[in-house]
Amino acid sequence: MPSRREEILDAAIRVLGAQGPRGLTHRAVDKAAGLPLGSTANLFSRRDDLMGALVDHMEEADRSQWAKIPRSADLSEMLTELVFRSAQEPMRTVQTARYHLQFARPEETAAANRRLSEELAALLATAGIPAEEAELLSPVLDGFMLRAVTYGAESLPAYDEVAKCLKTLMTGANP
Repeated sequence: MPSRREEILDAAIRVLGAQGPRGLTHRAVDKAAGLPLGSTANLFSRRDDLMGALVDHMEEADRSQWAKIPRSADLSEMLTELVFRSAQEPMRTVQTARYHLQFARPEETAAANRRLSEELAALLATAGIPAEEAELLSPVLDGFMLRAVTYGAESLPAYDEVAKCLKTLMTGANP
């Protein structure tokens, strides 16, 4: 069962993803969490404190989403699944909140992004993917996910084409 803090931060992600930064108020978070008014303010007295806590919570949410992707021998398939899941709820709202947070807290989110990119590179290294190819994947994945979240999965190339693109980047092979 999630703690009160986790409930509030999960609700804050939903509010930020649905209403943007201007909609992220203590009152809106309390309402989204189904908690009495003042609950969010009791834990995060300032909006800035709430935004800072969201950065860390979002990083953990990323790891949680990654853990839900079915594991397979083909890493390009796993990453393609991640891209297409980003266009579906609840991940779409989480991704949208992330984009808002990146503009509001660029230094903090950049640090979290670096850590997650390093974890992806380590996973790829276990599959024999060279670091140079792994470095290319994060920005490409970011671009695919931004498009999926902004315009929907139908705006992406076909699933197989995305997987082929990612596999090409991972192996350094020519298409």
